[in-house]
Amino acid sequence: MAWGPATFWAAVLFFLSSQQLSGTLRFQVNDKVVHFVLYAVLGCALAFGRGRAGWTPGHLLLLSIGLLYGLSDEIHQSFVPSRTASLGDWLADAVGLLAGYAGFLALSRRLGTER
Repeated sequence: MAWGPATFWAAVLFFLSSQQLSGTLRFQVNDKVVHFVLYAVLGCALAFGRGRAGWTPGHLLLLSIGLLYGLSDEIHQSFVPSRTASLGDWLADAVGLLAGYAGFLALSRRLGTER
């Protein structure tokens, strides 16, 4: 299934956004880096789906879906105790999404596996 990885990762993101923050991490991680990495994976998954789908959706459509999902994720977090919606987090999501998407396409082209 071409869209399985993107669907699975969207569910992982929803689950993670549903969790309250406990502040018990043994190390400090900048949350913008975490947002970037998590949405870079989504970008890769969307690019993967595009290359495997029976129809080829446009890049703008897929990136818009990813960006809207990130926005909905921030809104979702505003309803979770100890979580907040943040424009900065959404921007980190957006940059990560674009980097993952572009990186996957570039790697696919280099390996000759892009459709």
